[in-house]
Formats: sequence, C-alpha cells, structure tokens
Amino acid sequence: MNNKKTVIGVTAFKNVESPQPGFGVARCLKEEGHTIIGLDDTPLTSAIFAPYVDSVYLVKSMGEENIEDFIEDLNRIINETGMEILIPCYDREVYFFNKYRSKIEDLGIKILIPSGESLKKAANPFLSNLSEIGINVPKTIKVSDENDIEKACEELKFPLVCKGIIKDAYIANNVAEAKTFFQKIREIWHGGKGSVLFQQFILGETITISGVSNNESKVVGRVIMKKLGIDSKGTTWSGMTIHSEEIDLLCDKIIKHLTWIGPFELEFIKDIKSGEHFLFEINPRIPSWIYLSKIAGCNVPELIVDLLSKKEIIKNQDFSDNIIFSRYSEEVFYTKDEFNDFKKSGKRLIPVFGIGGNKNE
Repeated sequence: MNNKKTVIGVTAFKNVESPQPGFGVARCLKEEGHTIIGLDDTPLTSAIFAPYVDSVYLVKSMGEENIEDFIEDLNRIINETGMEILIPCYDREVYFFNKYRSKIEDLGIKILIPSGESLKKAANPFLSNLSEIGINVPKTIKVSDENDIEKACEELKFPLVCKGIIKDAYIANNVAEAKTFFQKIREIWHGGKGSVLFQQFILGETITISGVSNNESKVVGRVIMKKLGIDSKGTTWSGMTIHSEEIDLLCDKIIKHLTWIGPFELEFIKDIKSGEHFLFEINPRIPSWIYLSKIAGCNVPELIVDLLSKKEIIKNQDFSDNIIFSRYSEEVFYTKDEFNDFKKSGKRLIPVFGIGGNKNE
C-alpha cells in the first residue's frame, strides 16, 4: 500500500468494560511499518505497554476538550516525534477534532473525519431520517423525562433497547429495567440530565460493516463482519467475516447520502422473521475489532493513511470471508513509581515488567 512509512498518532486506548479501537488501529498500522504514537487522557492506560505502540503521551486536554492546552500538547508531541497523521478512535474525540479541525490542521497534522453536517445526520436522534431514502431503521423514541418512560415502553413493547445519544446501550425487559437504564445512561453520559433513546428491539443476526470513504464519499475499502458473540451492551467479542451484496449496496447508499468522508462503522440487524436489514447505529470511527480487516486482507486503517498521503487506491479491494476472531484479555504491569512518572511527565516510560509479568532486563 503506502510505501512511505509515517509517524501516526492514534487515540482511544481505554480497556475498562471493553477495549477501545486504538489497540486494533495501532496494531494494523504498526505491522505496515509505521511509527505509532499513542494518545490517552488517563495514566491508567494499557497502551503504556502495547507492543505495537512506539510511545505513549498522556494528553489530559483531549479528555477535557480544552483546545488551547490540546494545541500546546500537540505541538510538543509533533516536535518530539514528528507526528504527521492523527486518527481519532473514540466518538467524542471525532466531534472534538471536527469542531477545531482548522486549528489542528494548521499544525501540519492530517486528519480524515466527517463534516459536522454528516456527523449530525448520522447521530442516533436523526437516524430515522434515513427512512426517506429507503433505509429500514428501528422505531425510536427520545425520552427526556422519567414520567414518559412507561408511555414509551407501552408503544415499543418489550424487550426494548435503551441507548445514549452518543454511546452506550442496554436491553430492558420491563419498566423497572427501563427506568434503571434511563438513569444509568444519563448519569454516565449527561451528568444526570438529558435525553435517552428508547428503541424497538429486533431479533436477528447483527451484521456490521467498517470501511473508509474518500473526499467524494466513495467507499474505497470495507470489511463485513457477522457478530457471533456479544456482551450485554452488544459489544463484539467474537465475529466472522462474510460477504453480502445487500450490505454493500446499503452501505454505498448511506455513505453517499450522508456525504461521508473518512472511517465509519454501520451496524445492522437482519430481522429473523422478514430477512430485512435494519440500520441501528452509525459510528464515526473505526471499531475495536478492526484488526480483523488486516487479517482478512483489507487493512482499513492503512487505507486512511493512503488517502491522507494522496496515494491512489486500488479499486474494489476485497477481503477473505469465513475468518473468525475471538477476543481475550491480558493484564499489563508496572510499578507505582513508573505510574507516577508517567502522570508527571506525560510520556511513556519502559516498564519494569514485561509480558506476563516477567521482569525486563
């Protein structure tokens, strides 16, 4: 693909309830020979010892969305590493970078993200508008007051899905659970206020497609994955690559309509009764399972680099189907002194402990 190896910044390395996409993106790019700079807003980051990350910077300003301090932090990282490209892998960071795109690009950093208008059209509260172009979307009700929960439940029936405006989802089987999830989502994402989406639950297979589109909103590479194992929130822990002409056509139609530029993940449910595909989520970034694309032969993160490097993309990049992945977790270890040094300096140190807890030489 891209012959010139690049210094690339990657965000989103938290690993609390489920791993964020930064790990998979970094791994895809490191194996292409690039230098990977990890950016995280917490010192409790597993990226401190990820073998496919060359250095890690603690960037609290990114989590705080303090643009003045963030620009200062970026300047320091650029001067110390020569970072040229920055790939946001968390929804909030995509919105943050979009808001201050010009300030970031003025530093010489290249980013490939959707426009503000595209992000708005793809947000959960507006997803139902895609029915205007023939896209099936589960019926959704925005609930802002706890007193309206029972009415929404009565209209949607059980089970139903409680979703945050930007992130998070839980399946409720009764009114009590719906109220619990309503409060939980608002506490986590909205400071105890704001709206929660109640959505029709559709029983069937979950199929997701991740790819990247160019400045003409043309998809230049994609991988389709059927979820085989998920947790209570729908996070994928096992999946298999498949080919689907229908998903391909739906994807092209949606991306073109949204005038989308950059990486994406579209999530569908194939109704077990009707066989129809329902779009229930659009994520404005690469998913955490993206290393599967590298194994399947269509390295989506590398295509982002190719587009930003203005390299010609080979048309109709294909991928192998029937490749299964299954995720596992592993701990990393470091001392309290190393942790404190990382917090103080904001730069990664080489930990005393290695893989499996063995001491490094």
